[in-house]
Amino acid sequence: MSTDTDDWAMVTRAVAEIIAERPDEYLPTVRQNLEDLLLHIRRTNRPAPSVSPGYWPTFCLEWDVVESSNLLIEVFEDRYEVYRFFDGKTDIWYEPHAHGDRLSVAFEAELPRAA
Repeated sequence: MSTDTDDWAMVTRAVAEIIAERPDEYLPTVRQNLEDLLLHIRRTNRPAPSVSPGYWPTFCLEWDVVESSNLLIEVFEDRYEVYRFFDGKTDIWYEPHAHGDRLSVAFEAELPRAA
């Protein structure tokens, strides 16, 4: 059985491995936006996401919890792209974000519920 500490250690390790694969491609602004989002998720006691590389030098976050099993958030240098996958359709919208910005109420509502 994993603990919250184990889950977040896996997130940290995944991010480091992703960057190591393409170290010169991940802009500081993308890394900062990822850091902002992960810090917010952790501070608000939400489940740790799994992190994978995006097609661009971006990061994709997904969750293995029922209410968010169809959610993917891709982290870019100037925004978060929010994807919700449904049978036969996908909802996509953007949350503009610069390092240090607050998250909107609509974006907060997309995140998995706090434990």
